[in-house]
Amino acid sequence: MISAMNSALSGISAALKRQEVSAHNTANLSTEGFKKETVIQSEGSTGGVVVDIEKSTTPGQQLPGPDGTLTEGSNVDYAEEAVNQSLATVMLGANLAVLK
Repeated sequence: MISAMNSALSGISAALKRQEVSAHNTANLSTEGFKKETVIQSEGSTGGVVVDIEKSTTPGQQLPGPDGTLTEGSNVDYAEEAVNQSLATVMLGANLAVLK
């Protein structure tokens, strides 16, 4: 069984990873063909939080290029990333409160 401290530390690590992935997605909002990453959290076999990163295969919006051809834009949704960043902040605060 994992201790409360180790559980909180794994939660902090997961929150920071969620923030890092969301920041990376947001930074590439305007990058042609960029595919967002999604954080999947689950419980570890001995407790704590396990984080997996999945790359999206959903196509981005079709945008007209300078020569009139269509190019694929990013599939990042800014509203979704704002929610992910808020969630990461709340997760971090909750796990820091456990440590305190």
